[in-house]
Amino acid sequence: MPRKTLDTTHLRNLVMPTMRCVQVSRPGGPLELIERPIPEPGPGSVRIKVQACGICHSDAMTKEGLWPGISYPRVPGHEVIGVIDALGKEAPPRWQAGQRVGVGWHAWHCGSCDPFRRADFFACQTGVQVTGISFDGGYAYDRMMSGKARFRVVLTTGT
Repeated sequence: MPRKTLDTTHLRNLVMPTMRCVQVSRPGGPLELIERPIPEPGPGSVRIKVQACGICHSDAMTKEGLWPGISYPRVPGHEVIGVIDALGKEAPPRWQAGQRVGVGWHAWHCGSCDPFRRADFFACQTGVQVTGISFDGGYAYDRMMSGKARFRVVLTTGT
């Protein structure tokens, strides 16, 4: 009698929650809508539920592999707006679940080298990190951010 295999595909989401994101698998490759496990924030980081993400020329650089040293697969996108929904251990106390935050192009600079002090961020001697290039960006439902270099978005109502 032939052996039956049990289809457990539908159980994957029960075991490990997933998110949808758009990634580029290789330089020059297409944008692909995929599912990935929802990441847990590491030490000093928070997870953001993405509400919006701008589209910028650097995303084309990511797609085409024009940034030196970029690794794939990569989720493009900076200019992210979202809400913090999880905090990692040692996340700075200024960040709280439920806060609306933004994630920009500049993800990290040393804050102390001479180029940084002259506001020449791209020339940071310790190593510039760029959202959507150095690590996955905002073309995703959830994404990580370091607790260091982001800003809080405060909405006001006008008349």
